[in-house]
Formats: sequence, structure tokens, C-alpha cells
Amino acid sequence: MMPKKLKDLSRGDYKRILERSRSRMEEILSRVIPIIQEVEKRGDEAVSRFTSKFDGVSLSSRDFLVKKERVKAAYKRVSSEVIESLRKMRDQVYDFHRHQLPKDWSISKTFLNKGEGSYTLGQRFVPFDQVGVYVPGGKARYPSTAIMATVPAKLAGVGKIILASPPSKEGEMAEVVMVAADIAGVDLMINVGGVQAIAALTLGTGTIPKVDLVVGPGNVYVNAAKTYLSSLGKVGIDCPAGPSEILVLADDSANSAYVANDLLSQAEHDEESCSILVTTSEKLAEEVCELLTKEIKRFSRRKIMEKSLEKYGAILMVENLDEAVNFVNDFAPEHLEIMTRGPEGVLKQIKNAGSVFLGDFSPVAAADYLSGTNHILPTGGWAKSFSGLSVQTFLKLLTYQSLTKGALKLMAKDIATLAFAEGPYDAHARSIEVRQDIKFPTIPISLATFLLIVPRSINSWQVYTPIEGLSRDISCLVFPFSIS
Repeated sequence: MMPKKLKDLSRGDYKRILERSRSRMEEILSRVIPIIQEVEKRGDEAVSRFTSKFDGVSLSSRDFLVKKERVKAAYKRVSSEVIESLRKMRDQVYDFHRHQLPKDWSISKTFLNKGEGSYTLGQRFVPFDQVGVYVPGGKARYPSTAIMATVPAKLAGVGKIILASPPSKEGEMAEVVMVAADIAGVDLMINVGGVQAIAALTLGTGTIPKVDLVVGPGNVYVNAAKTYLSSLGKVGIDCPAGPSEILVLADDSANSAYVANDLLSQAEHDEESCSILVTTSEKLAEEVCELLTKEIKRFSRRKIMEKSLEKYGAILMVENLDEAVNFVNDFAPEHLEIMTRGPEGVLKQIKNAGSVFLGDFSPVAAADYLSGTNHILPTGGWAKSFSGLSVQTFLKLLTYQSLTKGALKLMAKDIATLAFAEGPYDAHARSIEVRQDIKFPTIPISLATFLLIVPRSINSWQVYTPIEGLSRDISCLVFPFSIS
């Protein structure tokens, strides 16, 4: 992971950095889709089979659901310090996210100087009935994710929250995840993970209920399953949230030890994680490179870190902050740390990032656990078009309107004009006409379905729609035409 100048990268290298693990998507989907199809066809039996294959544990459908007594027992096996910290985390996450609650509103208007006619327009937010929360497992446990996903859902008023997480070799999800889920307010816990869990929550099985929305991060396979099922219209998702990633934007004022350790903090998540430094300082780039080699030796997940940095790590040098900001917005990182002079000014130029961390004392780890912002964020460049998980993730926006007869009468002519112009949609106009003491001009079918083509020269023609519009002054149809 030697420092390189951004401007010297080949087009292929630049593309590889931007793509991260997305470059493998075709291969990943070839493994994911058959699993989804099997779960859809065989339900619980397929879930049991894939759990045995991928998690190495044999479960029957009756083992999928975590019993309440088992959750109570888990409290006795998780340390009091961890339980206390989880409760503090829940409170911090709650305190931040409660400010995200949107308000219903409506406006009423009256047509002035018309003698009659009023109408009301409004919007209201409706929570999802049933939501699935995915908490990854495998090489680590993620009780923090249970809280991050569940607290905003509770604030939104979701009817039922179902949490799925992979079982350990003993056949149950991690006890600390059980405790975190209970502290956050989960209604039902399921001992199933991986693609089979996403498929089961989306499609439903004999044992696992079908949900309307699936949220939560996961590995490349889980993320692919979410996005694939969402693309089919089977389920809503929060955002594509795959392997963790960090981009540190730094100048010569940054502390190299802080930068190096923050890069490693995300590399330890997964071999597919992405850690990148973009800096205006050659000196900082060299120091961070040396520190990564030195610091990595102290960590228990060193092998994972090494593979992660080898595959998706980079130290990039730029001429100035403008070049750095342009790269950041192109890369669209999940986590962006800004360690520069005046980081708030740099923040104003950032358009694409999941969450931003300003200054020397705002590491990603703070938000991962306790500051209160959400750590379920778009990865793989999806921050260009998705936001991180929030209260709004669990709400649907409904708009409504109520018109008096007088208001509809005053709008009628413009509605009909636009209806004829678009289709022409004379049935739209008729739906207004039957409610009013008015009659709109009818449109002959022949005129409504053909174009008028007029030659202008040997090589050019003028094309007209047969109905160019309704004349407001004389209230009749106007048909422009020309004879050459």
C-alpha cells in the first residue's frame, strides 16, 4: 500500500478503486440468486439446509425463533458493563434520531375574488407494519447494529420488528446480540443469517414472517440479496450497505497516528472492507504508510486487515484540497473523516458521503457505538444516491387533497386542457365533466390517434400533433395544418 499520486493512476486503477468489491457483482449474484429461488420454493426446509451449509449448524424450523426465556438467560451471561454501555448507546441513538421525526401538515386555500371554491392539501407519514432487521455475524458480533436499526424503527412507530442474525456453532445468535435487541425493543428474534435470512424475511416461510422492509448491513452476499430482491419489487430496503469503508481526507496538519489507526479500524471489519487516505501532504502519506505496517502487528484481526488493505486499500496524494474533494465526491464513501485546517469549510463542498467526521477527535468508532448518529450507511459508491438509515427509512409519505365543488369547477378548464394535451386523455376530462354543469369539446378518434406530417422541403418535414391545444378565449379545439 505504497503512496501514489492520484493524477498518475491509470484509468483502470482509478476505476478499480472506485468500484471496490462491486466489480465482483456478477459472480456474487450467480451464487445469491439460486439461494433466493430455493427459499421461495422450499421455505423452511431450504433455510435449514443453507444454514447447515454456510454456518455449520443443523437447525430445524422450530429452532429458528429465539424464545423469551432464552433472552432472559442471556442477560445473566453478558457482563453488566456491556449491558450498561448498550443502554447508554440506545439512549444516545434515541436522542439523536428523535429530532428526525417529521410532522404531518396540511394547507387550506380559497380562490380569491371568485366567490366560491376552497381546497385542502396535506401530507401524513405512515410507518411500515412489519420490518426485518438484519444483524451480521460470522467472524464478529454486532450488538450495536441491533440498536442502530431498531431504535429509529421504534421512534417511527413500526408495528412489529423482526431481527435476524446468524447462529453460532451452538445453534443460537450471539447472546450479546439478543440482549442488545431486547434493550432496543425488538419484537421477534430469528436464529438465521446470510442470504437465506434476507430471502426468508422478504418472501416469508412457514415459520419466518414476511416483512415489508429489510434494513441492516451485511457482507457482499447479503447486500447483493437485498438489492436484488428490492429490484424485483419484492421488498423495500434502507440502502445498499455492504462491507465497511473509510476515506480520510487530510492535509499536513493531520496526526499520522490518528489517520493510520482510523484506517485500520475499518479494515478489521472484513477482508472486503475499503480503507483509503487522500492527502495533500507527501510527508503524511509516507508516515501513515510506515505506521500501518507497524500498528497492524498489535491487532488480533491482523490477517483480515492485511487482506483488506491489500485488496481495497490506497494512499493517494493530491495537489490541493479541490482535487481531494473532487475525488471524495466521485468515490462517495460510507465514512468520510476530514482532518484538515478548517474542516467545516471542506464539509460544505462534500456532496456524496454516508456520514462525515470532522477534526482530530471525531473517529468513526465514536459513531459506530456511542455518539448517536447512525452507522448503517450506504457503501460501494451508493452514497451518491442513498442516505443512511434514519427514522424516515421506516415511514411512507402519503399526500392527500380535498376539493369543494366550487374549487373543482374553477380548476376544470385547465385540467381538461392538460388532459387533452397529454393523451389526449378525454376520459380524464370526462371525470371532471360529470361533476360539473359543463361540457368539454369531444375529440374524434381519428384525430386523436394520428399525426399531421407536412413536407417543408425535399429533405425535411414538419410534424404536428392533431390537437395542439384548447383555445381559452373561444373554448374550441384548434387544428393547425398546412398544404404545400
